[in-house]
Amino acid sequence: MNNLAGLYESMGRYEEALPRYERALRIDQQVYGDNHPEIATDLNNLAALYHSMGRYEEALPRYERALAIREQQLGANHPDTANSWFNLAALYHQTQRPAEALAAIQRAVAIYTQTLGTNHPTTQNALGWLELIRNFQSQP
Repeated sequence: MNNLAGLYESMGRYEEALPRYERALRIDQQVYGDNHPEIATDLNNLAALYHSMGRYEEALPRYERALAIREQQLGANHPDTANSWFNLAALYHQTQRPAEALAAIQRAVAIYTQTLGTNHPTTQNALGWLELIRNFQSQP
């Protein structure tokens, strides 16, 4: 279900992706319960879709819940946990919450650096975002 939803999302067909992501979440909740890493992935997918749709108030709690599950189930220093911090940083940046964006991207960079290394493409991307957020904050 997530794959089909992702296909619709990649085609910009958000309204068709949404019920499929929601259905995948419901099915996975029945299979795994509410605190499994797969649920975090489903919540993250939904949040990312809402983020893309400009529905930030619906994206935020899903990103936050995905982060909480990942921290609890995978640990605070897992790359998937870093992905959650990265996603929150992007949302905070887009919604003009600079202090929160900076804190979130710094956390993501720290985890990526520790787990993937400084030269990994994911770490380098996060470092680019860190620079972008810092530059944005220094503008009048």
